[in-house]
Amino acid sequence: MELEEILATLSPALRKKLAIANELPEIEYAQTPSPSLNKALGGGLAYGRQVLIWGNKSSGKSSMLLQLIANEQKKGKVCAWIDAEATFDPKWAERLGVDTTKLIVSKAQTVNDMVDVGVQLMKAGVDIIVVDSISTLLPAIYFEKDSDELKQLENTKQIGAEARDMTNAVKMLNYANQGHTLLVLISQTRNNIGAMYASLVPTGGKAVQFYSSTIVKLFSSESENQAIKGKLHINDRIVETIVGRKVNWDVTFNKTAAGFRSGEYNFIFAGEPVGVDTVTDVVDLSIAEGVITKGGAWFTYGENRFQGKDKLVEFVRTNGIVGELEAQIA
Repeated sequence: MELEEILATLSPALRKKLAIANELPEIEYAQTPSPSLNKALGGGLAYGRQVLIWGNKSSGKSSMLLQLIANEQKKGKVCAWIDAEATFDPKWAERLGVDTTKLIVSKAQTVNDMVDVGVQLMKAGVDIIVVDSISTLLPAIYFEKDSDELKQLENTKQIGAEARDMTNAVKMLNYANQGHTLLVLISQTRNNIGAMYASLVPTGGKAVQFYSSTIVKLFSSESENQAIKGKLHINDRIVETIVGRKVNWDVTFNKTAAGFRSGEYNFIFAGEPVGVDTVTDVVDLSIAEGVITKGGAWFTYGENRFQGKDKLVEFVRTNGIVGELEAQIA
């Protein structure tokens, strides 16, 4: 039978749920502040999907996603932040470019809170929901039955309670999404005690990873060689101090592009501007792809030559040609 004949035999209700593959909308991406990470992801974080961002403390997970929200707000996207850690700082968010007057912020202490808020926001048509972080949310076992009262600590010991609740939560959120909202779950690291050798995994159990279309691990070391130094104005003095750190990223899983990509960017936490250093990231990507040529300590872009990358980055930053370089990156 021909395709049209097969479709004609189906009920009208079922035909409404079907679509021809080439009529499906193209994947839309939310842009992270790192062009190199966006390239590795195939364009960014895909709308309509669940994404897991995890890593060690102080690797800038929340800040990177606040910058992503700032980028998407400029496109008219409606964004929400589920603050499970009670650490959301409006002033820091504004420094990262977020319009806090247009950002929905909700508290959540339990897995149930996250699901209740998340489902309602998805039904309302919110474009991006970030949960910071699922590692903080309490499972139902911590509470008395049909009550918000916490149990005695000795009555909360039940193996797998957190993973079981998170499994049900991601299933419900995945069902409620209906292919529109970008749901980003932030997770911290934990030791994988079942492994033969010591290893780190995200919290929340296997289902969180299974239902995630993209998984990105961020890692920042406190070692001296990962520190970024700069000069800050303190009163009437100029002091050289640590202003940021290098952050390594690994795309460990990705359904919308090739996975197993890795790289790094600079994260700045003192001075101006703060957050992921997009300019330096674009310069590094331009060098890697030959848009900017390198010979020894010299860098050449068009008719301009610079001795040392710092001078090149300053030229790009001062002249505002980041967009010009991005347009030339394949």
